[in-house]
Amino acid sequence: MPYFYSRREVLKLFGVSTLVAGAAAGATSSRWWGKSIRSGAGPKLFFSAADLPGIRQRWAGDPRFAALREGIKGRDRGDIRTFLREDIKYNDPLHDIRLAGERAQEMAFIYLMEDDEDAAELAIEAVRTIMKFPVWDFFLEGDEKVVGVQRAPSTTIAVSCVVDWLGDRVANDERQSWLKTMAEQGCEPCYTGMHNIRYPRETKGWSFNENTIIGKSRSEFPNEMARRPELTQETNLRAAPSGAMAIGAAAIGLYGDDHSQLDRWLEMTVSHFKGLEEIYLPDGGYGEGVNYGNYTSESIVMGLVALNHSGVLKLELDIDWQGNVDFMLQLAMPTAENPYEVVNISDNGRYRHTLQDDHTKGRPEMRTALPYWVAREYGDGNAQWFGENLGAHESIWSLVFRDDSVTPVAPSSGPQSWISDVEWPVARTGFTADDLLVCLRSGVGYNHEHADRNSLIVKCYGEALIVDPMRPPYDFRDSSWALRGTAGHSAVLIDGHGHFYNNGVEGTNSTHAQARLLATKANSDYAYWVSEATQAYRIANYEIRSVVRATVVCFDLPAVIVVDRVAKWEKASTVEARFFAENWEDKAKVTTTRDGFRIERPGAWAEGKVFARDTMTVSADHLPIPSERAVQHPFAVAKTEPTMATTLVSAIGLGKPGDRAVAVDFKTRGDVIEVTLSRGGRRAVCHINDAEMVPTLDVQV
Repeated sequence: MPYFYSRREVLKLFGVSTLVAGAAAGATSSRWWGKSIRSGAGPKLFFSAADLPGIRQRWAGDPRFAALREGIKGRDRGDIRTFLREDIKYNDPLHDIRLAGERAQEMAFIYLMEDDEDAAELAIEAVRTIMKFPVWDFFLEGDEKVVGVQRAPSTTIAVSCVVDWLGDRVANDERQSWLKTMAEQGCEPCYTGMHNIRYPRETKGWSFNENTIIGKSRSEFPNEMARRPELTQETNLRAAPSGAMAIGAAAIGLYGDDHSQLDRWLEMTVSHFKGLEEIYLPDGGYGEGVNYGNYTSESIVMGLVALNHSGVLKLELDIDWQGNVDFMLQLAMPTAENPYEVVNISDNGRYRHTLQDDHTKGRPEMRTALPYWVAREYGDGNAQWFGENLGAHESIWSLVFRDDSVTPVAPSSGPQSWISDVEWPVARTGFTADDLLVCLRSGVGYNHEHADRNSLIVKCYGEALIVDPMRPPYDFRDSSWALRGTAGHSAVLIDGHGHFYNNGVEGTNSTHAQARLLATKANSDYAYWVSEATQAYRIANYEIRSVVRATVVCFDLPAVIVVDRVAKWEKASTVEARFFAENWEDKAKVTTTRDGFRIERPGAWAEGKVFARDTMTVSADHLPIPSERAVQHPFAVAKTEPTMATTLVSAIGLGKPGDRAVAVDFKTRGDVIEVTLSRGGRRAVCHINDAEMVPTLDVQV
C-alpha cells in the first residue's frame, strides 16, 4: 500500500502550526493557502494576460496549430446547439456531460483567442446545460454520495476554464452560481473519492448509480467493487480527481466568494499529489504505459500549474518529469500506418478500428502538452522534439504550454538499447517507421496489465510484425477477454496454459505476477536480455519449475533470436511459444513449415526457424473466440511433445518484400546450441548454454 501523508505532515510542508492543522482538519478556514492569490485582469488560472499575445499569435499563425484551430473553429455550432437544447440526456454523466464540457471549453477558448461573441454565448449555454445535470459522475459511495472518478473531474476542469477564460463576459451572480454548483457537484465528489482512496477501509463501498444510463448498464452484471478505492491508489484514476480538485480549488480561490472548503480540499489534494510521487519510478517511468501515463502526468501537471500560477498554493513534486517524457519517447513505435504508435504493452495503443487523426471526426491521440511543458520548464530540447514529432496531435494545452524559444534536439539514431526501471527493455535502430524495434515485457504487475510476462513485440520496415493483440475488451463477460491472457500474447504456454492472471471481476487491476531481468548486454552490433518469469507461472501452477526467456537482437541483419528455457518438477508437459501477427485490416498472412513460420504484412515480413531439444511441431492457429475477432489475431505456434525440461530457440529474420531470407543454421554440442544467422555478407553466431535453468549467451557478430 502506498504511503499517504497525514494532515499534520501536509500542513508541515507549509510551516503551519498544530493549531492551524487542527483547524484545517475541522474544515475551518485557516488560510494556510493563498498568501499571494493572483489579482488584476484575467485570465489567471493557467496563464496571465501578459501571456495572451504569444498564445494568440501561435493560435493565429503557427502552422503547427493549424489543425487544432481549424478543427475547433470548424465545429458545427448549429449541431452543438441542437445537442444542448434537444438531444442531451441529463442521466448520461459519461458521454453527454463530457461532450458538453469539451464544447464549453473549446468555445470559451475561441472567445479568448478571437473575441468571438457567438463562441462566448455558446460556451455559456453549454455551462448552463451542465448545471442542469443532477450528478456529474456515475459512481456512488454507500449508494448515496457521488464519487468523482473521471467525469466529475473533467467537468470541474471545463467549468473552471470557462470561468477563467470568459472573465467578466459572465455576470458575477451567474459566475458565483456556477462555482457553487461546481463545488457541490465537482469538487465534493472528487474529495469523496480521494478520501476513500486515502482511507479505503473507512469507505462504505462503491457502486454504480442506477439512475444513470451507464450505471444501470453496469449494475446488471456488476464488477466486484469492494476493493475499488484501494486498487485505485496506484492508477491514473487517482491522478484525475487530484488534478481536477487542484484546478477547481484554484478557480474558486481566484473567483469564488465562498472559500470555506478550500482548506480541506487543498489538504486532500496535497496529500494525494505527494503520494503520487511514489507511483512514478526513479527514472520517471510509469507502469501503466504511455497512454495512461500521459493522462496521469498531464492531470498532475495541469493541477500543479493551476495551484502555482493562481497563487492559491505553491507546491513542487519530486517526480522526474524529463525522465517521464523520455519514457514516452523510448516506448514510441512509429509505423507506416500510425506514426504515433506506441509499444502497446497492456492496454496501451489506439483501437485499430477507430484510428482517426482528424479533430473534426474523432478523438485523436494527444501527447504534446506534457512534453511542451517539460521543454518550457526545463529548457529540454529532447522533450520539445518528442512533442513536435512523436507526441501526436496538438491540444489547447499544447498551445498554452508551448515555448518556441526551446530548440528541439532529436534523439540519437543507430543501434541502441534502453532498459527502464519499469523493466520493459527496448532495442532499436532509430525512431522512424522503418527502424527496427524489439521490446520484451519483463517486470512486475501494474494496472491495465495483461498476462504478458516475457511477451515479445517486433517492429521493422514500417510494420508491427510480432505483436501483442491490441486493446482487448474491458468486460470480463466478453469471450474476447481471453486476449488478455498469456494465450493471447507472443509468449510461452505450458500444457496450453499461461501464467497467473485475474478473472476480471475486479477490473483490469494489477496482479502479483512478476518477471525480472537477470542479465543484459548491449553494443552497436547486438543487444540481449534474459528475463525470468518463473514466479508468474508457479503461482498459477506450483508444479512448474522454471520459465526463462532470453532475447537477442541482431541490429544489422536484422534478426531476433528468442530462447525459451522451461522446466517442470514432476510431470511432463507440452511447451509452446506463440508469435502473433496483426490482421485488423485483413492484410496479414501466417504460414508455417515443419520447422518454421512466416508472418507477412504489406511492407515487411518476419521468417522464423525453430529448434527444440524435444520433438516439436509448428502450425498456424487462431484463438477460440468469436471468429470476427479471432481472424484479427492469427499466430504461429511452435509446440513440443510432453517433456520435463526443454529449450525452444526461434531464430527470426526480418525483411521487406523482395529481400532474401536470413539463412539460419542450428548445431548442438552437448549443452550448447549454436545458432548461425547470415545474409548478404552479414553474419551473427549465438552460443546458448542451457545446462542450467537460466541459459547463458555468447554472441559473436
